[in-house]
Amino acid sequence: MKISLNWLREFVDIPVNKKKPTLKNIVVGYVENIEKHPNADKLNVATVDIGNKKLQIVCGGVNLKVNTYVPVALPGAILPGNFEIKISKIRGIESFGMICHLSELGLAKKDESHEISIIKKYNPGTPFIDTLDLKGYSPEELGYLFTTKVAEVEKIEKEWEKLENVVTGKLISIKKIASSKLHYEGLVDIGSEKITLVFGSVHKLEEGWILPIALPGAKLPVGEIKEVEMHGVKSHGMVAEDKELGIENSKTGLTIFPKNTPLGKPIAEILGLDDVIFEIENKSLTHRPDLWSHYGIAREFAVILGTKLRKATPKVKIPWKGQKMEVEVKNKTLCPRYCGIIIENVDVKQSPEWLAKKLNAVGRGTHNNIVDVTNYVTEELGQPLHAFDINNISEKIIVRTAEDKEKITTLDKEKRILSKEMLVIADKEKPLAIAGVMGGENSGITEKTKTIFIESATFNATSVRKTGTKLNLRTEAVQRFEKSLDPLLAEQGLLRACELILQICPKARLIGPITDIKNFNDKPVEVEMSVSKTCSKIGAEISAKEMIKILEQLEFKTKMKGKDIIKVTVPSFRATKDVSIAEDLVEEVARIYGYGKIEPILPNIPSKLPIENTERRLEYRARDILSFGLGFTEVQTYSFYGKREIANAKLPQELHVELENHLSEDQTHIRTSLIPNMLKAVEQNIKSFNEFKIYEIGHTFIEHKSFFPIEENYICGIVVENKKTAKNKELFYDAKGALEAFLSAFGSTKLIAEKNTSHHSYTNPAKCISYKTTDENAIEIASVYELSPVVLKNFGLEEVKIACFEVNFTRLTQLNTQKKTYTPLPKFPEIKIDISIIFPKSKTVEEIEEIIKSSGAKYITNVELFDVFIDKSIGENMRALAFKITLRSDEKTLTLEEMAEDQKKIFEAMKSNGGVIRGT
Repeated sequence: MKISLNWLREFVDIPVNKKKPTLKNIVVGYVENIEKHPNADKLNVATVDIGNKKLQIVCGGVNLKVNTYVPVALPGAILPGNFEIKISKIRGIESFGMICHLSELGLAKKDESHEISIIKKYNPGTPFIDTLDLKGYSPEELGYLFTTKVAEVEKIEKEWEKLENVVTGKLISIKKIASSKLHYEGLVDIGSEKITLVFGSVHKLEEGWILPIALPGAKLPVGEIKEVEMHGVKSHGMVAEDKELGIENSKTGLTIFPKNTPLGKPIAEILGLDDVIFEIENKSLTHRPDLWSHYGIAREFAVILGTKLRKATPKVKIPWKGQKMEVEVKNKTLCPRYCGIIIENVDVKQSPEWLAKKLNAVGRGTHNNIVDVTNYVTEELGQPLHAFDINNISEKIIVRTAEDKEKITTLDKEKRILSKEMLVIADKEKPLAIAGVMGGENSGITEKTKTIFIESATFNATSVRKTGTKLNLRTEAVQRFEKSLDPLLAEQGLLRACELILQICPKARLIGPITDIKNFNDKPVEVEMSVSKTCSKIGAEISAKEMIKILEQLEFKTKMKGKDIIKVTVPSFRATKDVSIAEDLVEEVARIYGYGKIEPILPNIPSKLPIENTERRLEYRARDILSFGLGFTEVQTYSFYGKREIANAKLPQELHVELENHLSEDQTHIRTSLIPNMLKAVEQNIKSFNEFKIYEIGHTFIEHKSFFPIEENYICGIVVENKKTAKNKELFYDAKGALEAFLSAFGSTKLIAEKNTSHHSYTNPAKCISYKTTDENAIEIASVYELSPVVLKNFGLEEVKIACFEVNFTRLTQLNTQKKTYTPLPKFPEIKIDISIIFPKSKTVEEIEEIIKSSGAKYITNVELFDVFIDKSIGENMRALAFKITLRSDEKTLTLEEMAEDQKKIFEAMKSNGGVIRGT
């Protein structure tokens, strides 16, 4: 939000010194010692005390003496001319700053005597600016004060800086350049000297005209002006048009000054461009509707600077009888107050210069005087207004909710389709405006308008925000109404608009009283605060008297209740979702008292270990296993997705919780699965990588009609490979191996793997295995699967091979709470044997592993699948599976005979169950 300093000064006296230097990192130094520079006759090496330390500085000042006080620019200081002070070596000696003359600080005319400035006695380290008798605040100081006490000032724009090195100049003579048909050579008097310029023939310049002359060094919107040679003539600047200067000052596009205008004067002074624009960070004002106006900001500056606020009290007489607009408010909840008045004989035309200048300064632009007045009041008081041409209103105003799919063309000429929860301003026949958002084209002000109805209302904040979001309209009105405006402001804003319209349209008149419909409770908000508790929370001793002074300056009413309690009545402009509890008042006292005055003190509290968060600890452990142990990359996606993702992943709509205040149309529901957003992550990453493994740990939410949504923590892992570069392997088994390795490393209890043909709707039933507990409940803990081809197509992943696994981490951590037992490392060596067996594809890996383990072999400790081979050479619907079997005894070293005996039993078990041993 942009705030004009000149506009603020209409309500509060702010002493400003616009040329006051900033002088950051420039302090008072005390010269303790001086020695001659060993490598330079005209240089000295001084030891300078700056309070907290002593610096070595190389200096050439001829009048430098011991026991004197001098201005010292420390490293980081920026001097005029954008000269930055740095630690440097001067003729081999390090210098940690610069002892300055006032001219080098921009505080005096340029001095050629090579002297430094000797100043009065001050404590070393004192900011140098504090030693100067400079009255008023610089724009930077005002911005800093506002930032530390109210809200962040992001940017400070000084109007005159845009036109530095642009001065008035008189065109003395004009001469055609022989080598050019379009260019002329002119001699221009700029007061201190006469310069030669080259210019074109667009404006047909005449001798004697006084014009804006941009000198070399001027930084205009079109670029920096430099001396250039054109057609053999050197041009020492240029005649600048309005658009080149970034101003709108004349209809012809070139400003021509009166003949008595002084020459060489900065045109910023001549044009009155002396304003300072503060750009305030909007997000820091979301809880302060009163600060979305110049008057509200002025109120804060009055408190900060300890000056008096001039009240914004419009001086206009309202008739007590006459024609009055009939208004019917059908939805009182969404419209707490509706005010309006009829004004006739208005003359719609261009706004006067003073009004247009103010609106342009804050970036609002101008339309016509009536519309500009409504915008002016919005900027000045924070109350949005709307003006209707009364000839376009049929019978009366009706404030109602829109009919479903009702249509309106707004002032931006866009056709809008409304929904039934949106509030509109309508008449008997049609909608005229979207309440609190934007007016309709069919009721707007035109040059033919003679009688208007001015609306000043208060609309429900949530309703306006939702309507603006849904229609993608982020207007100035929306930004204010959504903050919960004070209903009392509606009448004040209307009166101010009447005052301005009567001022700029002398023939206009009010033809009746104000229509005022109130549907709000104006009972004041009262809060009690404890003085002692406030001091404790702030961390500073502040008296009750000082607290009362601060609060009353902020227009709170106070009354002592006993020795420790202050009863506070909150002003209406702070009572709309802003100040409602004692802690809000603590903040008010603290910020005005000054956060910088609060001495930081370490809290004197006993230290103790925090309560262990088991779930968080196990989550970190899971990340270590997946990231460092298994080579997966963690991703983090949103907890929301839209209806399109629900449909694409074939998820049940009824299990989703819909957000009332969604961020966008693709984030309307809380996720019930990690899969949709993970697949979107795959779609993005496959553009850069041919293969990768990713995982996410996150919460899911399942709709539960009677209670809150069922919330569970899940792990989802995905193994991905581009089909174009695929290595002809089954990613399903990669994902399965990763899942089993994770479960094993995590130390989970024994789980049973079984085929699952009726799993989630997004899985491929032919390639899906569930891992369940071994008890009678058979609770599913994890699953591994390939995705349904339909789902892959929906997400644009037809050319990608994908296998996934999911772990219900909430259930897994509940199972993982059993006590761990220590197993010593084996004393005797193990023997690994590899076997490859051909089985029908219908035979699961788990079934084959169980055959091996129950074969009667005595020394089996582990069975691991490490390869799958499918080829027509081994038969249709057949596959070869290679297992690595580990044999070991806890009592002795196995002999080759014992190994062969176990191997024989395994082979026999395989054959008896229909398996064919390869390689035998």
